[in-house]
Amino acid sequence: MESVKDLGEIRSDALYTLDEIRRRLGLGSHAVREARRRGLPVRKIGRKCFVLGRDILDFAADSGKGVPDAE
Repeated sequence: MESVKDLGEIRSDALYTLDEIRRRLGLGSHAVREARRRGLPVRKIGRKCFVLGRDILDFAADSGKGVPDAE
């Protein structure tokens, strides 16, 4: 059984539910809501929301811009 702490790979060609994103990135619900508010593209199919892996990777890359290095 996979524990909540097991982080997974984000593939650019895969669709992920918001729960999968939280689990794979180790984020809380608030962080995912904030990412959506800041522009993370979400696709709704039926009652479920999905995010394309490519969009997650692009959003993460853009989110780090302007943050000073921790050196």
